Amino acid sequence: MSIKVFVELQVKEDKLKEIPPLFSSLLNETRSREGNEGVTIYSDQDVPTTIVLIEQWASRHLYEEYNQWRAERGDLVKLAELLQKPPHRRFFGYVGV
Repeated sequence: MSIKVFVELQVKEDKLKEIPPLFSSLLNETRSREGNEGVTIYSDQDVPTTIVLIEQWASRHLYEEYNQWRAERGDLVKLAELLQKPPHRRFFGYVGV
């Protein structure tokens, strides 16, 4: 079953300019991963240091494999250097209504 993953990032204010170029390269890889059905990024209009990734995956298992791959490559460490605190992930499934 397809899932939505919301990943909330609290970016350090002095690192905010580094987010677009970083995600520009990372998201091309994300979008080509098995099971990825799309990913978009939004910034909070009132608190621009809050960034939310909304990802659609064919399954949570495929998302977790992808996230492990990112960790093994060191991508999550690079991202963590730009953040005030670790990312907050939430997983949602379609209710059917």
